[in-house]
Amino acid sequence: MDFLARLTITVLTALALASALGLAASAADAPAVADVCSDTGSYALCTSAKCIPDPRAPDKTAICSCEVTSGPNFGTVPCDARKPTEEGGKTVAVMSLYSFAQAPTKPLMACPSGKPWTDCLNKPCRVDPSNPLKAICSCAIETTGAFVTYGGSCNTLTCDTAYWSAATVASFEQGSQELVEAMQLQKSPVTYCPSADRAFQSKK
Repeated sequence: MDFLARLTITVLTALALASALGLAASAADAPAVADVCSDTGSYALCTSAKCIPDPRAPDKTAICSCEVTSGPNFGTVPCDARKPTEEGGKTVAVMSLYSFAQAPTKPLMACPSGKPWTDCLNKPCRVDPSNPLKAICSCAIETTGAFVTYGGSCNTLTCDTAYWSAATVASFEQGSQELVEAMQLQKSPVTYCPSADRAFQSKK
């Protein structure tokens, strides 16, 4: 059984454990501060994740299978609040944050307003005990506003039903610009699908 198939089976346990660890509460209590951090340890990267509605709250919350990685990351909570939770020498809980890690291989796709998507920034995640490179994240479902995602492989037909982990254009631009400046890059490594080219053509 693959990891995504196990999500429905493990969702209640995973969310209960994440709540018990206090990760969601600490993120919610932390003051909003948009910044790039480089020393926070591992985090979940959901930029291309295809999600499924949480059966407990299918209109509000989705469960996403995300990668666990490390390096410079953008979020809107303080750096200390982004650090992973360790138990017995193992990472058991992480926060979902934004980075350019998938940008070289996954072009950015734009989807129109009115389609379902998920907001995973700063959300709590539980590391898969059988695969430490994967995490289950609990993300908020959104249905308003155009959005962009690294998922979909440029197939905009998937905008209708995939519940892609995504961001609004404004949030994407803010996070990307912060990363470019913090990492001292000459330009953003993001590549664009035709749909995103059209969405950003006035800025290129």
